[in-house]
Amino acid sequence: MEGLNSMIKKANQDRLIRGFKAVNNFSSNLEITHLLYADDSLVFRDAKEEQVRHLRLILSVFEAISWLHVNWSKSQVYTINEVTNIQRLAGVLGCQVGNLPTTYLWMPLRAKNRSQELWNEVLERCEKKLAIWKGNYLSLG
Repeated sequence: MEGLNSMIKKANQDRLIRGFKAVNNFSSNLEITHLLYADDSLVFRDAKEEQVRHLRLILSVFEAISWLHVNWSKSQVYTINEVTNIQRLAGVLGCQVGNLPTTYLWMPLRAKNRSQELWNEVLERCEKKLAIWKGNYLSLG
């Protein structure tokens, strides 16, 4: 998964794909591109075919070099606001179109207009989980 993380970060640095800007307690200019947890991944993209094609290429290369398989039939693409070409984008990825609200790792995901606060609950929960993990890790040492 570290390899996938590096490939997505590099594509973001090269501006081939873009995430979304989020506001949290630490930074007002945080760009979220992806969340990886064990065998689950959440990737944030603009609804632009070129970016989706780059993402598909990254995931295909990841499959080839890692020998891990992306289950495209279980994968879903979600929209925030109206995306007129969503079926086409899902077709590029070979996945289904999902509907919000949904959950990711037991965290609720829902769409409110185009607000920067959209993912604050997810970020806060992740920060809490990381703080607990860090505390447990430090107590084991």
